Amino acid sequence: MNSQEPAVVAERFIEAYNSGDRDRLLALCAEDVHVEHHNRGVELNDRNAFGDVIKGFEAAFPDKHFENRRACYTDGDTVVVEHTWAGTAEADVPGFATAGEAARIDLCSRYTVRDGLIVEYHDYG
Repeated sequence: MNSQEPAVVAERFIEAYNSGDRDRLLALCAEDVHVEHHNRGVELNDRNAFGDVIKGFEAAFPDKHFENRRACYTDGDTVVVEHTWAGTAEADVPGFATAGEAARIDLCSRYTVRDGLIVEYHDYG
């Protein structure tokens, strides 16, 4: 597979997220990437702002990761992954977990990839 194919880029993004490699994750995103978590009130249009959100989650949930992949669908430049986000709260995180508590969110993540970069990333769940 070509390293710029949408499914490959989405997989590399998930691997970077799971390994905590924020720089590698952000390098896979367009500078004006649109990031939206539809059920959590997050909407961004900037790679640096997305990096700040990721940095905050790394501090709040040091072991954060995607797991339990149930499906992966690709259509053109769009990749949809059904999986679970999981992490253990380092401190109280309102709406997610109290300190020491494991949090789990079943998600459907949609990535739009153009020219080898993620231009849109949406989470539903």
